[in-house]
Amino acid sequence: PNRTLHGDAEARLYQGGHARGYGLTDWLSVYGKIGLAHLEVDDPTIIKLNQSSSTNSFGFNLFTEAQIKARLWQHARTGFEWDVSLQYIDIRAGHKDKTEGRWHEWQFASSVAKSMGRFTPYVGAKLNVVRMFYKVRQNGAVVQQGRYREDNPIGMFVGSDVSLGSSEDVVLNVETSYQDGLETNMAIQYV
Repeated sequence: PNRTLHGDAEARLYQGGHARGYGLTDWLSVYGKIGLAHLEVDDPTIIKLNQSSSTNSFGFNLFTEAQIKARLWQHARTGFEWDVSLQYIDIRAGHKDKTEGRWHEWQFASSVAKSMGRFTPYVGAKLNVVRMFYKVRQNGAVVQQGRYREDNPIGMFVGSDVSLGSSEDVVLNVETSYQDGLETNMAIQYV
């Protein structure tokens, strides 16, 4: 997935992790996720000594994510429901004497879903606010430092949950979103 950042910069972010969720009520749930994220930023304004590449790799780093999700409306007869969520992602890329970065992302999303037996497709919109702080080092010295913010904070997404097993307690989720380009997310959940 690529994200356009303020200026001519572009971020590439790949992540994988383990999530846990807890239903506080039938209508309100909280989730937490921890894992590894690989972050690169291509910024042609950063001039490095003896290197022509404008890509700065922040390597693999620990990331944490917290989310709260609320169902606002549900129609039992037709299987339609509407929900909203608020999510926070934090990535810390701190390596001694190397390039450092800190990625903060807030995401507000709303979606409409329709349950059709084991299959629940959904469509929604999201608003992302990204702030990234960075220091680019070369030979131990800081070459440049600064902040990025996301240029295009609004995106759309579509996805589906598919319940598997005789008890329908395993859920496969596939989601594709568009925000500066296509992003794909896949997950397997045990309920």
